[in-house]
Amino acid sequence: MEDESNNSGMETALDDASAVDRIAALLDDNIEASDVSEQAVENVEDEPTAEDDDAVETPDTEETYFDIDGQNVSLSEIRASYLRQADYTRKTQELAEQRKAYQEAQFDKNQLRMEALQGIEALKQQMAIEFRQTQQPNWDELLRDDPHQFLIEQQNWARKEAAVKQMYDAEQALRTKQAEYEAEMHQAQLRESQTQFLAKYPEMQDKSKSAEALGQITQLLIDNGFTKEEIEGVSDYRIVGILYELNKAINAQKAIPQVVQKMEQKPAISVKGTSSKASDAYTKDFNKFNKSRKGDDAIALISRLL
Repeated sequence: MEDESNNSGMETALDDASAVDRIAALLDDNIEASDVSEQAVENVEDEPTAEDDDAVETPDTEETYFDIDGQNVSLSEIRASYLRQADYTRKTQELAEQRKAYQEAQFDKNQLRMEALQGIEALKQQMAIEFRQTQQPNWDELLRDDPHQFLIEQQNWARKEAAVKQMYDAEQALRTKQAEYEAEMHQAQLRESQTQFLAKYPEMQDKSKSAEALGQITQLLIDNGFTKEEIEGVSDYRIVGILYELNKAINAQKAIPQVVQKMEQKPAISVKGTSSKASDAYTKDFNKFNKSRKGDDAIALISRLL
């Protein structure tokens, strides 16, 4: 009777495992980011518009021209350029809306995956308890005493083990999809952060300069004990901006001794009409910097020479 009760409880838990089939269905409805992006780009590049048709016109017999930066540009060319720009802006906005809708859909699907994983975890705990309470039959003895019951019990255990494996596979697939989603969102955040950073520091659009600066920032973080994973996790453009400003200040501080040495080796320049007041101000700034060695004092001193 006790074995029958345990087997009944086990079958109940494993019957609940049929929920795994519903969970696994989440994996079948996956929308890839590349498909959406490619479709959106095709729409931007290939979609015909009424403006494009209107832009092609028969030249007027008396065309009006305007002088723009030394070049004669016709009114029809200006109009066509305006229409192209307006059409590009519209399509860019449509692409942004498609990306936003895709990200929202992916977020919702990830929430469902997280809920499914929570359900699987609860089911795993319940099944583990029931497995511990259920004693595995003595297969050799059962085969000798009752071959027919042996086959029945063997099929039951095989079914239970198959259900456990199915649940495990579904869990692994869900976790894989979740990891892919998190990586995709991280890349999107990096792209947005890069856009914001370049808008604030346009000089970093120079690849050679940005490579040098980012290399110095990375080395700065390594020298201060940051791991590779921690460095790769920095994605907020505001944090990168602070590190960029700090790196520039460090480089300026390192350059001060060289500047001072060159200034001390430079012969005195006699400037006609230089007042004693200006000379005293320079001497004061020089003494102040020589004592403090601060970047602000160095800038004030150099400005006296300009």
